[in-house]
Amino acid sequence: MVTGVLLSTLARQFQALGTAFGPRYPHPWLLWEPGSRVSAAAPQAVPVTTVVPLTARPKTPGVADPVCFPLVVATPGSPVRVGRAPTNEIVIDDLTVSREHFELWLDSEGWSITVRSESTATTLVRSMSLQPGEKLRLVDGCAIVAGGAQLTFVAQGRLLPRLIAANERLKG
Repeated sequence: MVTGVLLSTLARQFQALGTAFGPRYPHPWLLWEPGSRVSAAAPQAVPVTTVVPLTARPKTPGVADPVCFPLVVATPGSPVRVGRAPTNEIVIDDLTVSREHFELWLDSEGWSITVRSESTATTLVRSMSLQPGEKLRLVDGCAIVAGGAQLTFVAQGRLLPRLIAANERLKG
């Protein structure tokens, strides 16, 4: 299982490490964004709040503090499974997310997403509905709505602007 780190924690590490941060964390990230969402099941875009069970692990996003999951593939050709079940590599502890919702794949062209056949919740990627078995290439900053949880794919080396903004919030 991949352990999530709060963006504010990464911002403090960035502040402490400076230019050494990039080489230490060279991979892309999947950010579980906090707060209100647009439900994927509601085409009229009715705001809803993510319902999160009360558990000690994994961390859930706070008011303005996304949970950041590093996308590191241990074995080439192996998926990074994302969903509510504790057997996934990335666990999104949200009742609107399917137990086995989607997989992220890394190949020579970059990262892509495939919705698992077991998924019963709606999945939107870049505002397009993705059906089980469909594959779609991920680009930096693309939004993934899984059930009612919003995630953001951040490409390799592109987390810096978010960390700088988080550092400014920590100072203020």
